[in-house]
Amino acid sequence: MCSLNDCRYNDDNETPNNAKDAVMNATQCRKCRFEDVDVLLVGQSGYCKTCFLTVTNHKFRAALGKSKIIRHGDLILIDHSGELNATVLLHLIRAGMSESAHKKLIFKIIVLYIDDSVVMGRTNEERNTLQHKIAEEIKDYGFNGYVVSLSQVLSKEDILSIIPIDQQQINNENDDQLYTILANLSDETSRTDLLSQLRRRLLLSAARKLNCNKVFIADSAMDIATKVLGDICLGRGAQLSVLANFCDTRCTDVKILKPLRDFTQQELLYYSKYHRIESVKLRELIVTIPTTSIQTLACNFTIELDSQFSGTVSTIFRTAEKVSAKFNEQQDMENNCVLCDIRLNSVPFSDEVSAMRAVAVSKWISSKCGDTKTLPNGKENGTSHCILPQLNNKVCSNGECDCKKSKEIQLTDEDIWRCLCYSCGQIFRNSEILNTFPASLLFEVQQRMALKNMREEINDFLL
Repeated sequence: MCSLNDCRYNDDNETPNNAKDAVMNATQCRKCRFEDVDVLLVGQSGYCKTCFLTVTNHKFRAALGKSKIIRHGDLILIDHSGELNATVLLHLIRAGMSESAHKKLIFKIIVLYIDDSVVMGRTNEERNTLQHKIAEEIKDYGFNGYVVSLSQVLSKEDILSIIPIDQQQINNENDDQLYTILANLSDETSRTDLLSQLRRRLLLSAARKLNCNKVFIADSAMDIATKVLGDICLGRGAQLSVLANFCDTRCTDVKILKPLRDFTQQELLYYSKYHRIESVKLRELIVTIPTTSIQTLACNFTIELDSQFSGTVSTIFRTAEKVSAKFNEQQDMENNCVLCDIRLNSVPFSDEVSAMRAVAVSKWISSKCGDTKTLPNGKENGTSHCILPQLNNKVCSNGECDCKKSKEIQLTDEDIWRCLCYSCGQIFRNSEILNTFPASLLFEVQQRMALKNMREEINDFLL
């Protein structure tokens, strides 16, 4: 305990011990207490170069060890974008697997590069050049690399085209379809949100295709804090804990892990500087004007606030991981959102009194008054569509194709809305959802509707 005697000293010229320690901490490494400070982190004491690299490697290994999720012999998929964070992640894993490392990492690695040239507007030459550089980088680290086009998320999982990264001929047949879907969305916020969800789904599908049960993504503390604020603005408050926690368990068979979530961007920059790590590409934004999307505004706001208050990022994502929504544990997985896989906590077209119900009624009164095509109770007096032709890039109307003869489920707009959470529904709020919604997800909605109809048919025969 503190004592008044601790503050007394006989000589007026004598410096108190705690003052001496403060002076020493400002110039000497906080760990070894011997070397001069080479790395001065914001809001923390300084480290010498050797101690900083030791602490950084220990932090990475501790993040993997204390979770107790990774097992001996696990085959893990690494999401490698070519940016600095992803390259540092590969270097940390390579260092942990080295012969000289104490208690070296014992899992196996497959690196996946998702080619997003269709979104970024790269030419074929730029696409091939970037892919070649990433292939050389992965080869230098001694890992096996694969590549898949982002547009492959529109294909069924069993026909997903994933090839070794040293091959140049990737399957980009769905690029035009993905470009059309993005072009039909009303604003940049919706496009960015949809691309984020599609990329996550592609990672999960690729992991299953390559027999991986876990996925590593290179999100730092700044990335998580930025996504948290952006998702709150988009109405994804129920997903905060899933986004900020070390492990994303929305899918039971494949888990997404964030081993760099405790690292600040400043630490990653210092690590890359001392190991002379150069990223293949700089971080790219989908938009060119900073104010065209909520996600970019959230990013700029977080960076600006963190530059003035060093505890901003830590406060955001540490708070987010403690916020979780209450869900019914007995709820079937079929009641999850078909796009983001989060639990549907309310149905917008049900008879329950809820915020989503109020939004649906308000929208109907303001925009559909006098038009009986879409009613707020979920019934539709209009044309329904089947999804079988849309899987072949066509849409048919009721009675004009063979889908009725084959007894395929004919989907309406409300059938799709029921399978989406509020925030995912906002992505398609100003577009024709049957023409904009990815065909692979429409097929999943159709399966849910078929299972629901089957249960209703046999319900009277169940004990």
